[in-house]
Amino acid sequence: MENKFAKVISTLFHPVFLPLYCLLLLFNIKSSANFDFIFKAQLMLLAFVAVTTIIFPLLMIFLMKWQGYIQNYRMENHRDRLLPYLITAIFYFLAYNMFCRMQLHGIYINYILGASIILVIIILISFGWKISTHMAGIGGVFGMIISVSFSLSLDLMFPLMIITALAGIIGYARLKLSAHKPAEVYIGFWVGAFVMICVYMMPAFFMKF
Repeated sequence: MENKFAKVISTLFHPVFLPLYCLLLLFNIKSSANFDFIFKAQLMLLAFVAVTTIIFPLLMIFLMKWQGYIQNYRMENHRDRLLPYLITAIFYFLAYNMFCRMQLHGIYINYILGASIILVIIILISFGWKISTHMAGIGGVFGMIISVSFSLSLDLMFPLMIITALAGIIGYARLKLSAHKPAEVYIGFWVGAFVMICVYMMPAFFMKF
């Protein structure tokens, strides 16, 4: 029963879905960043993110499995992750480029940029070590909420508590499935959080000089 629960959690909060979840979360934050966002525009942006960060990467992974470039869809061997993650990162940067062209608010541009950088760092780490991408993803969401709260002077304590609880549940699920060692889980979370906070805070830092 616990293993089934862990598998459900690992699937629902698979890193491939997190950019879409983040976008939904940002849409529901009451701030000036969303004043000009009509519902139709939100739907179009959600569809674009779904295609570039979920559908295209998954199609490429299916093709790589079919061609024998990866052993299985779980990519348990850290070196199996290199090519799929590299292709996914390319799609993430394409999404980032489109966000910039659309001149979206900084909280949207920074979140997709942060996700792209996190993925690149995971690729570099995966050359020699296995890190939890699930935890890096939810760590990125954690870092995003903290950064948006500070940059827009918003009280986001409740969503932050929910994300923290989810991080604990996801970490438990990955350990329960023996997908990772504790160090891979903890480091994954803090890598994601640190990178996302840096991406949001660096522009404000440089504006002081």
